[in-house]
Amino acid sequence: MIDRSTEGSFMTTVKFKWSAIAVLVAAATALSASPAAAQQALDEELEQYWTSERDLRVLRDRLYDREGRIGAGIYTGLMSSEPFYYYIPVGGRVSYHFSDQLGVEVGGAFMNAQGVLTRNTQLMDFLVADRGEGFDAATDTEDRFLWRANAVVTWSPFYGKLALLQRKLSHFDLNVAAGLGAVSVERPNQTRDAANTKLTVEGVLGVGAHFFVTPDLTVRLDGRGYIYRGAKFDHNEDSFFGQLRLPVEFLVGASYHF
Repeated sequence: MIDRSTEGSFMTTVKFKWSAIAVLVAAATALSASPAAAQQALDEELEQYWTSERDLRVLRDRLYDREGRIGAGIYTGLMSSEPFYYYIPVGGRVSYHFSDQLGVEVGGAFMNAQGVLTRNTQLMDFLVADRGEGFDAATDTEDRFLWRANAVVTWSPFYGKLALLQRKLSHFDLNVAAGLGAVSVERPNQTRDAANTKLTVEGVLGVGAHFFVTPDLTVRLDGRGYIYRGAKFDHNEDSFFGQLRLPVEFLVGASYHF
């Protein structure tokens, strides 16, 4: 005869073993699934920060904007690229911005004040002293600038911030400019007659940095390069490229936007 108590004990033992196996299988499945779920959650989190489709508002938004605004300003600077004279131009400009990146600007500068805004270089002083009465500015020098005016298109592709002594943020943008203008020069000639005044067309290229002091006021640092056809001399009268001149000036100023 089969002992019923023994049979019941055996069945209980079998059920316990199968229950334990089921628990172990479930635990193993959960443990194997957890790293995959954790990895998926991490991937989704990283995707929110590194995906190319994320809206980068911190890079797009600007604290100061100029879109649709008119600016007016003044400036001065130094042109020291010429061999016989160096200049301290004084001028003004008016601008309009179609967007924060794109704008147009019209400006002009005066520099026809001999001894104040236009001064002799050391080379010029040497020639005057060396040649004495035989020196003639009309034949022994190049063009002397009187004034210039131009219109340029400005493009500001870079906008950023600087921390001043870790206490104050300074907002700025970097720009490039290109356009056309006119320059009035006192031009030497090949005779001993007095130099004549000439108005000629020139191209304009430039770069600049604008620092925002307030939402309306900017301090500007600009570099401008010009290219135009200068005077004819014996050594360059048959060469167009030999007559080209490339003066460069550096400017500092301020503009107020309305």
